[in-house]
Amino acid sequence: MMSKSFATVNPCSMCMPMGSVLVFRGNEGCMPLFHGSQGCSTYMRLYLAHHFREPVDIACTALSEKGAVYGGAANLMQGLKNVIKGYNPKVIGIATTCLAETIGDDVPQIVREFQAQEPLAKDVTIVSVSTPSYAASHEVGYRVALKGLVQTMARKSEPKGQINGRINILVGSIISPADVRFLRRFLDDWGLEYILMPDISETFDAPLSQDLPLIPRGGTPLDDIRDTANSKATLTIGGWVQEPGAGDYLEKEFEVPHIALPLPMSLEFTDRLAANLEDLTGLCMPESYERERGRLLDTMVDAHKLLSDVKTAVYGDTEMVLGITSIMAELGMRAQIVATGAANPAFAENAAELAPGSKVMMGADFSQIAAEASRRDIELMVGPFTGRVVARKEKVPLLRVGLPNHDRYGASHQLFLGYEGSMHLVDCMANVLLEGKEKKVQHE
Repeated sequence: MMSKSFATVNPCSMCMPMGSVLVFRGNEGCMPLFHGSQGCSTYMRLYLAHHFREPVDIACTALSEKGAVYGGAANLMQGLKNVIKGYNPKVIGIATTCLAETIGDDVPQIVREFQAQEPLAKDVTIVSVSTPSYAASHEVGYRVALKGLVQTMARKSEPKGQINGRINILVGSIISPADVRFLRRFLDDWGLEYILMPDISETFDAPLSQDLPLIPRGGTPLDDIRDTANSKATLTIGGWVQEPGAGDYLEKEFEVPHIALPLPMSLEFTDRLAANLEDLTGLCMPESYERERGRLLDTMVDAHKLLSDVKTAVYGDTEMVLGITSIMAELGMRAQIVATGAANPAFAENAAELAPGSKVMMGADFSQIAAEASRRDIELMVGPFTGRVVARKEKVPLLRVGLPNHDRYGASHQLFLGYEGSMHLVDCMANVLLEGKEKKVQHE
């Protein structure tokens, strides 16, 4: 069901520029720059810093009334100069906000003029993407920024047709730094040659140090981004229900075969990733992960008596919600509400298959989720902290999963991918449900 409301009261999503920051900050030496009003970048910095518990710098062109009337070209050019002088970035990722889009600034043309006339731009790659908040959600902003990076930077090597033998692993959905670190371990243990982007494992979860760099260390090396055009295949992890993005562009432009997969959450979805890697490489999954798979099965059997038939509400980002719904189905749980703030018909189709009889909601508002939850005997909610008001009103325990998470610590360290992460998710759902039951008994 697509929301037919004429007004958004409390959206189950965030704005496009926020998604772009997660991509830009996952690449070596990259500085995000918002072309728009100063409040946009301030809001995003605060929002992301609360979630990751890390400082988050986002530059801004600080458009004012004058820029809104006469155009923001001068602000953008000055902003680019200031960022280059102040941060010495290797890449600048420009994301437009509502104001810049509404006045109609031609950002790619302004960037071309800046690069042609400004010596400071000689050694800096500038990526610009269109991300008006009124057009879509943070998920779409993430996808647009990831595609923009490969469109701007990916290049075929000479002689043409030469393949580097690596596999592009595109993280097509918003996950935690811990999840990215797991993917790297998983691929390294398999002995694979790969390019993983974006890599937020260090840039949003850095070790404590006395000397804080202006731009966080880590991220996908820029040479790797350029080399994605020469890989033998692309796997987009978390691209199952997304519109064409970076992987599709690489396939169309450079003939790199592309496979879109769900996030490897649940037994089935993790098996699907492993099967595709086995097909691409001819190598079997390492024995250590076979044992992890067995431990996941054991955990599911242990928790089945508690979780089976539990009525749930799942909400948040499309790929994360589908992964959680998949493992709930494997456990015999009964998802009653499966909701996302994105407008994504493919999500609705797959959610209905995973959870027959559930209320599937696209473009969801929390007021609508609350109304539906009050009609169904929900016993557990799973999703970002933004659902806490609904959970409190309905007296339902809430397991906080995904972005944003502002009222608990450890969002950067949540591991829910792979067999190990799925095992952790099962434990968390069981424990939150038990805690909820204990509190209910105490209050009776």
